[in-house]
Amino acid sequence: MPRRGEHTGNFPTSSSRLPAQRRVGVREVVALDGNGEMAPVALDPTAFECETLAAELADEWVELAAAAGLHAGTNRQYRRAIRAFCEHVDATVPRPRQASLARAEPDLHHAVTEWIRVLPTEHKAGSRTPAWLAGKLRILIGRRIEHHERPVAGHLHGWVDGSLGLRRGQSQELDEFTRSDKKRLVQRAWADHLAIAARIRRGWELVASGTDPAKGGWSEPANLLWALANDAWTCGEISQHLPVWSNMPDSLRGLLPQGDRPGWRQEGLAEISRPRVVPEQP
Repeated sequence: MPRRGEHTGNFPTSSSRLPAQRRVGVREVVALDGNGEMAPVALDPTAFECETLAAELADEWVELAAAAGLHAGTNRQYRRAIRAFCEHVDATVPRPRQASLARAEPDLHHAVTEWIRVLPTEHKAGSRTPAWLAGKLRILIGRRIEHHERPVAGHLHGWVDGSLGLRRGQSQELDEFTRSDKKRLVQRAWADHLAIAARIRRGWELVASGTDPAKGGWSEPANLLWALANDAWTCGEISQHLPVWSNMPDSLRGLLPQGDRPGWRQEGLAEISRPRVVPEQP
């Protein structure tokens, strides 16, 4: 009995494989099992209505197993992924006998996304199975795309290059936001960040240009900010020196949010001017 690692794989050589020709019959891989014994893992494409699709995926799996020397357990995972997807195609895709990675109709990209959407419902919460099933299928389709003589139609290229749609260890698909939605959210958040940063810079510029309001006047926003930034006057003290609302200058009225009632007057103006967290001056 050979020891683990002494087998290089019981597969045909690259010269004996004919990827350009259509294989027929059962696809089988023989590889080391966890017990150190050679174990066959087989898949029969004729077991599915989408026989052509099953054969295409099985051919990619057999060649990948030969090239990578996959163990029997990993081969069973690939076989399970092919079976699960082909069963989904048989049950949901119109004209499954015409299904092929090389044809635009029926739309296998839609079939893939629908399969991923329902996968979590077929497993217990928190299962990793949906993610690795989808991942194995994507590897096989991606491998076919790498061979230019093996056409892949539709939008499957985008799915292979994009997000899988399932997180490891999660039990539901991650489709709360589209990519365009995420892009807009990032743009808006960045715009808000820039606006806040500009407001902070403007505030410190006013502080630098201000002086003690007891000397420079209580109607200048720069002086009020200077007093607060330098702890020269408290909010209560500042509000006592501000004019009533009817006499409030426009420079101070503009500091209050639009729509607030005039009853805020001095107290509201002083309070809104007081920084909750004073950022360190640059």
